[in-house]
Amino acid sequence: MKIGFYIKWDKFSLSSSRNVVGDELWGESLCKAINKQYKDIKAELYAPNYLPKNKLDLMIYLNDTRPNENFASRHILYLQNGYGDKAERLIEKMVKNNYDGYVFFSNRLKEIFDKKYETKESLYLPFGVDTEIFSPQKYNSSYDFDCSYIGNDIKGEDATMKYLYPAKDFDFGLFGNWKPSLHRRKFWKNFERKAPYEKLFNKLSKGRVPQEEVPTLYSSSKINLNFTLQSCIDWDVITLRTYEVLACKGFLITDIVPSAKATMSECMVFTAGNDDLKEKIIYYLDNEKERNKIAQNGYEYVVKFASIDSRASKLINYIKKEL
Repeated sequence: MKIGFYIKWDKFSLSSSRNVVGDELWGESLCKAINKQYKDIKAELYAPNYLPKNKLDLMIYLNDTRPNENFASRHILYLQNGYGDKAERLIEKMVKNNYDGYVFFSNRLKEIFDKKYETKESLYLPFGVDTEIFSPQKYNSSYDFDCSYIGNDIKGEDATMKYLYPAKDFDFGLFGNWKPSLHRRKFWKNFERKAPYEKLFNKLSKGRVPQEEVPTLYSSSKINLNFTLQSCIDWDVITLRTYEVLACKGFLITDIVPSAKATMSECMVFTAGNDDLKEKIIYYLDNEKERNKIAQNGYEYVVKFASIDSRASKLINYIKKEL
């Protein structure tokens, strides 16, 4: 069987200095896990600049791309991105494309789908971490921050003030793009109220961290911070970043996602943000043994229950059973 995973962005070389889209990393990891476990299946990642030369048995779309009959005989939508639409409206739009199967990264989305489309079989497949890439790394003093965060300024002022701004009072390793957009700089320079964090975070940010060094950062930073897009909180999604930090035996403080708190309460620390976050940063900086114990719990959980290999196996079982 020949199957593909399709992303709607150009496919980049992972060794390139260009930014790598998260969908590409996820798709590459799934292909690697499938090819390792199943000798009768060939899985490959495709994109607009890298299309199948011959028609495949199955194409799995990692974005809201319409099925292309030239790509494959059968088509699956693996909905695994946050969107601004209401869940019901989003699902209605996706079903109109008439995929042969539906896979969701959110169990809430799956439940809504199953209730409305009882005749269509679906699968809940949360993210899983590639433990060959994300694993405990040798300590590197260059990444030994009190707390760190990798990400761009995309989650809004309220959430950023709540879950990141308190870190300014510590040795804060901030990575990513925190420069105001060109549109904002050019046209609204004199009119738009700047968020309190904007100027400071623009100055603090160390820019892009090389992808191959991300696991070292997670392993070396005393505290890793995480907060979630509102749509993912609404849909109860545990983000891939969560699993990746834990797989590196990193200690994580994060906002509250219900399913994460229900299943991994001993694997990370949850915060309501603001003063609560600041207090917890202070507490865990002063309590290394407790910090290490929680990080060890998280590492063991991910290896046992949330690896990319286990997710790939579940996906292939669904494909063989339903399609």
